[in-house]
Amino acid sequence: MSQENLEIVQRLFDSWPGFHDALAQGTDISSHPWLSLWHPDCVLEEMAAIPDAATYHGRAEITRYFQQLGDAFDEIGYVPLEIIVGADGVFVATEMSGRSQAGVDVQMRVFQVFRLRDGMVLFVTGYLDPVEALKAVGLEE
Repeated sequence: MSQENLEIVQRLFDSWPGFHDALAQGTDISSHPWLSLWHPDCVLEEMAAIPDAATYHGRAEITRYFQQLGDAFDEIGYVPLEIIVGADGVFVATEMSGRSQAGVDVQMRVFQVFRLRDGMVLFVTGYLDPVEALKAVGLEE
């Protein structure tokens, strides 16, 4: 199961550029194949470090989240640098980069935690501290 979870998370990152292109073109993304990697009961929890962090439930809200992200950024990319499967989820060290609508370049390391169910992403959140993310997936005490 752990290898399968790793592969699902890798597919999510591998197919991000096509999804991002659809976002950038203003295409209706509500039925985009990328969303099929998300469980119908999925939850995306913004990093606690973000002011007014929100939580998004279900594919429709995940779609809304990424549409808002697409409205804020002309370009945005996520490159997985390391993917490790833990007892409680999948840890991904990610290089996030983008250019805001205002032309500001953003680059940061985000440590993401994924939990999966039925071969789909059930939960995701991010951390700025890798140790916190590793603890969240059971890889650190």
